[in-house]
Amino acid sequence: MKKIFLLASAAILLFSLNIYGQETDTSKIRIGKKKYTVIVDNDKEIKIITDGDSIVQENIEGREKHEHHHAKHMDGTWGGFGIGVTNFINHDYKVALPAGAEFMDLKVANSLEFNFNFAEKTLGIIKDYVGITTGMGLQYQNYRFTNDFTLTKTDGGIVAAPVDMDLSKNRLSIWHLNIPLMAEFQIPVYGENKRIKLAAGVIGGLRIGSRQVQRYTVNDEKQKIKIKDDFYLRDFNYGFTARVGYGGVQLFANYYPQTLFENCKGPEIYPVTIGIHFGG
Repeated sequence: MKKIFLLASAAILLFSLNIYGQETDTSKIRIGKKKYTVIVDNDKEIKIITDGDSIVQENIEGREKHEHHHAKHMDGTWGGFGIGVTNFINHDYKVALPAGAEFMDLKVANSLEFNFNFAEKTLGIIKDYVGITTGMGLQYQNYRFTNDFTLTKTDGGIVAAPVDMDLSKNRLSIWHLNIPLMAEFQIPVYGENKRIKLAAGVIGGLRIGSRQVQRYTVNDEKQKIKIKDDFYLRDFNYGFTARVGYGGVQLFANYYPQTLFENCKGPEIYPVTIGIHFGG
């Protein structure tokens, strides 16, 4: 109760200063056996000093101004979890494999990409409607092949070595650590929290792992072979991304203008992914 009385007295004193144009003022207040000195300087900072020399500071005008101009946080479209279907296109931007790359034919429905984007930072440029987004995430690409073969490195590049077994599964798995740089545009609809979100930019990736996994059955027993290698895959890659969504759900598309394998070390195929993302 005493504190409320002191703050009320300080506010009345500050109001009086605004009316009469005084630069500083000092008032003494007694509450019971305690004496309080209220000092207001030209910066509108209020100091309340007790007879025990303890000081309480309140900058009323500065606090109100800070609350009035507080900027809203802008949520980007990167953070969260995404899943998509991945495939290859050729240099003519067609979903078709070039000559000599038939062994890379995919079971598209089983060729999936998973993204766990665990870090995001969005900088608002025009309030919280236009901004720049970056962050970090883990990407897992799973290419499921229709043919039975083993990826083998030779001096001339990657080749498909035949196998003497019927594979129930044959896949190439690749892990990347990704960092994006995207421009974000957000349009409020039905209130500030419901927004149409548009984003586009680039993604840079560092390959942190790759392996081929083969599954087969012998005498009714399931067997599995894991081959860890770089397979002449690129250590670093980059791609273009575009996203559109509403609230916390977005559709995304990624296109990589670099070949999956290093130059002249494998077929001229370019990865693409279309999927859905939850978060942001």
